[in-house]
Amino acid sequence: SGMSCGGCATTVKNKLSDAPGVISVSVDLAKKEAEITSAVVIKADTLQDSLKNTHYTIAELRAA
Repeated sequence: SGMSCGGCATTVKNKLSDAPGVISVSVDLAKKEAEITSAVVIKADTLQDSLKNTHYTIAELRAA
């Protein structure tokens, strides 16, 4: 959460892309979601760490 503009989306994408194991990140600003492709399972805490010093937060979405 916390994304409200294109600059926000770019910042989130760049920060999450730097997390260990992340292969790619796509951000949908309209949905305020980021989809992360990774080589390994990455805990939400690890992703949140990559967003430290920002006001953005991570919440996992589960497929129904």
